[in-house]
Amino acid sequence: MLLRQSEVTQKYRLSKTTLHRWLKDGKLTDHRTVGGHRRYDSAEVEALLSVSDGVTVTEKDVALYARVSTQKQAENLTRQHERLIEACGERGYRIVLDCSEIASGLNDNRRQFFKVIDAACKGEVKKVVVEHRDRLTRFGFRTIERFFKGVGCTVEVLEQVEGKSEHEELVEDILTIIVSFSSRIYGARGRRKRKDNSDAESA
Repeated sequence: MLLRQSEVTQKYRLSKTTLHRWLKDGKLTDHRTVGGHRRYDSAEVEALLSVSDGVTVTEKDVALYARVSTQKQAENLTRQHERLIEACGERGYRIVLDCSEIASGLNDNRRQFFKVIDAACKGEVKKVVVEHRDRLTRFGFRTIERFFKGVGCTVEVLEQVEGKSEHEELVEDILTIIVSFSSRIYGARGRRKRKDNSDAESA
């Protein structure tokens, strides 16, 4: 079945960048309509992603999760997502859920992260793939990892940081918390100051 670019990106949760890279690398063929519009063969896309509809959930069925903390890191989020897609392709994983978001790793109300949790709890995925453990959470990784294990899902971290002791990891976690709360405090002060200035100008 030939699909439009928008249909491919929505159905398979792919980015335009991924499609263009596959075209450039010769992995995917674009079919042109009489009007010159691009169409993509769904069978080719599924072969690249190892995707097939209606199959039993296996250890190859995964959820991707990419995250950065600020809008300024949006380009990094795109690259992070691309690396996850590529790694899953190399491992022959079937991407069932692809989630990316801009949010603090200490934020306990991340919408895309909740989608990953829901998919794991429903048994829709058997593995959650992240680039670094701090992409999943900045604090309490082992707790979250154990939770996923309890619902029959494992966490695969593509790039393990070696050579760090538990003491060093604890120091990093504490510093992350301090920075996060400091940002909130200064942010709140800034908002109050702007409000006071605005009220003074209105008086």
